[in-house]
Amino acid sequence: MKILFDETYTSKDGKRTSRNIWYGDADITVDGEFGKNMNLNEDFMANLCDIIKNDLSKNAANKPTETNWYIYGSGVTQDAIGDNIRPTIMVRERSDEFITNFNISDHDFAVNIDAILLFKADFEKRLASH
Repeated sequence: MKILFDETYTSKDGKRTSRNIWYGDADITVDGEFGKNMNLNEDFMANLCDIIKNDLSKNAANKPTETNWYIYGSGVTQDAIGDNIRPTIMVRERSDEFITNFNISDHDFAVNIDAILLFKADFEKRLASH
């Protein structure tokens, strides 16, 4: 996984500062019986937690109002109408609360939703305990 961009934006009134960090080439998928499957294992979660904790520590003295991460998978899956979908994990930290979201294809939903929901719940818990 490599960092693509790290940008901070401040609202016109100066009351809100949003740091946005994009990562690419995350190893999110593996080949499965019916196509790509989400590869949401312990090592991947630990790596994401370490990256997020490290990123948060870099701005400790001048903490933004919120920080957002966009983690793009290295592979793509297809949906039922043939569009290529790149799995993406998004994380927002604001006031020490973490929210995660996954952008996935219909195939990923059908094959991986249970694993995604378990990963998401555990991931948010771990992040909150940083």
